[in-house]
Amino acid sequence: MASRVHLKTVLFSMLLFFTLTGCMKTAHLTVLQPAQFKVPDHIAKIAVIDRSKPSNGWLNVLEGLFTGEAIGQDRQSRQEAVAGLTDALQRTPRFRVVTTGLEMAGSKAGDGMPALLPWQEIERICADYAADAVVAIESFDSDNSTMTRQRSSKKKNKDGTTTTLIDYLAEMRTGVRMGWRFYDPASKMVFDEFVTEDFLKNEAIADTERKAVANLPSQISVTRKVAFIVGREYGMRIAPVYIQVNRQYYPKAKGFKTQMEQAARLAQDGKWDRAADIWKKIEATAKDNPKAAGRAAYNMAVMAEVNGNLDIAQEWAEKAWNQYGKKKARSYIEVIRQRQSDAKKAEYQMNKKV
Repeated sequence: MASRVHLKTVLFSMLLFFTLTGCMKTAHLTVLQPAQFKVPDHIAKIAVIDRSKPSNGWLNVLEGLFTGEAIGQDRQSRQEAVAGLTDALQRTPRFRVVTTGLEMAGSKAGDGMPALLPWQEIERICADYAADAVVAIESFDSDNSTMTRQRSSKKKNKDGTTTTLIDYLAEMRTGVRMGWRFYDPASKMVFDEFVTEDFLKNEAIADTERKAVANLPSQISVTRKVAFIVGREYGMRIAPVYIQVNRQYYPKAKGFKTQMEQAARLAQDGKWDRAADIWKKIEATAKDNPKAAGRAAYNMAVMAEVNGNLDIAQEWAEKAWNQYGKKKARSYIEVIRQRQSDAKKAEYQMNKKV
């Protein structure tokens, strides 16, 4: 199975979201995001190894001559992938993680999944690092491609004449493909084998082709960045991880400007219960002002979620939508339902002994 991340698309979506919600305040809360599956309860400590070192190093060097990769780029990027995986696993209450620093040769070129490691080797690694299981990078391959194109545009001058402007756009695509295995020596099972293929595009513009290419970021730094993200994503695949999410709430409402601004200040200071007292009064007294009542009810839903009361948050969000027609609350109801589902999954995935 493979996953693909379009990082520029994600960043654009985030920018659009904050542009559309610029009139609202932001609340930050930490939630436990579930993994993709439950790991057996007997696994509490994981040893991480890199088994993607090419067994025929000269093949990898030869490939680098054709793809433009710098010498040592893949090794540095594999280390970043391990760092990304470790970063995720250090944010989970489910496991402890140890980075062994072990590097082993895998497939000839490092880009294909090799045969399974012998179970005797897995058991030895677990014994050496007091671990219950091993997560291994089994394959790693990166490639970079750069292309440039000339662009022209017309500029109208003050005297009515037209000038043709020429510039150059350089585009660099940096791709990373990685294979992972999760070894469980107790059951002699590899209960996860996963391949990710992600990429990042960068652009630069200049008045000459050479300058445009020179303005691109270095291939090594971009490849390492993508590798770190891929490693972190795999960690979030196998373990419930604490992440930060943002929620928007309303600081203003026509007819209740002073009260809403006061409540917003209290919420910003973390005094959610005092802010809730104000929002609750507004909702109760603004029956002839459904817009203000709907905003207050919506804010009550946010307050309840921040305090961890998902059922109450759902009740307020449903009230904001059903009773006051607050359109934003309709999508927030689905967010809360997903949170409720995720909370149940994360609880199931947790080791009860931890």
